[in-house]
Amino acid sequence: MVGSDPDVASYVARVLGPVSAYDAQRGSELVKTLETYFAAGSSPRHAATALHVHVNTVAQRLERVATLLGSDWQHPDRALELQLALRLRRLMPAG
Repeated sequence: MVGSDPDVASYVARVLGPVSAYDAQRGSELVKTLETYFAAGSSPRHAATALHVHVNTVAQRLERVATLLGSDWQHPDRALELQLALRLRRLMPAG
């Protein structure tokens, strides 16, 4: 991704692709849950409050994220990569 002409869309798709695809196919809110989870300091309870859902719902969604991305998604380097992709995704033009 580093360089004079980074391909942001490809980076975001590579990092978040499985989660975004799952949301698109099922109308779920895994990407939103991930954004909220990280914004809440990785607290499922605080994320649940912000999302107006039960903490068990957040836990189930995060389990699905682990299934889609692998169990290492919360490790510091991987979590940072996910957070960067989530932020870049928000900055990308819609469509």
